[in-house]
Amino acid sequence: MDETYRTKAIVLNRRPFNEDDTLVIIYSLDKGKLELVARGTRKIKSKLAGHLEPFCLAEIMVVRGRQYDYIGAAASENCYFNIKNNLAKIAAASQAINIFNRIIKPKQAEAEVFKLVKDFLDTLNRCLPVMVDQKLLANFFIFKLLIKLGHQPELYHCVKCRNKILPQGNKFDLAAGGLICQKCLTKFRSKNQLTISQNTIKILRLAEKSNFRELLKVKIDKKDEKEIKDIVGSFLNYHFF
Repeated sequence: MDETYRTKAIVLNRRPFNEDDTLVIIYSLDKGKLELVARGTRKIKSKLAGHLEPFCLAEIMVVRGRQYDYIGAAASENCYFNIKNNLAKIAAASQAINIFNRIIKPKQAEAEVFKLVKDFLDTLNRCLPVMVDQKLLANFFIFKLLIKLGHQPELYHCVKCRNKILPQGNKFDLAAGGLICQKCLTKFRSKNQLTISQNTIKILRLAEKSNFRELLKVKIDKKDEKEIKDIVGSFLNYHFF
């Protein structure tokens, strides 16, 4: 086993560890989620600390240790300053990355998941605050993440009768993982079903297949924004929390 290796990673979080060190949680391209000790990064003169701030994309050299692996070197590739200089963007990035950190299991690398996180941060960093509700973009990220993790919602056919979904009278069934039609609601109504409009169905179908840049171009009114946030949040909580 190699004593050191290099990996591209996104910093998810960090917290104090011992008097002078920091415990850094990263999601790496080829190793997945890791907890690493960054020695001396709580010291004022540390050159390493600036490369290991939350949301940073960095090239990291990992040194294997007996109890903990250590960060031997780090060079930031993108610190996403436009996110860090805007409170709404900070809130959206924090929401998305904190949820990501909570539901992703350690040491399970997935290139498509890494790309999703990077694309989200790239888009949030680049977009103008007036272009989109930042929290809505975070919810699109969470929705796409749930799909990557195997929780693909059924948005085209009723989860009970399997007939094609018609425009009116549908609900989103959290337990069954998708839409339930008006006819089946008379037999299978439960507290885990949420009201969903046809507009929201269309937007979620689009979110399934489109990248973040394309989603920025979609005009979404406040009512549909709220409905999307409620459904994505409830779907997340039902399956993970």
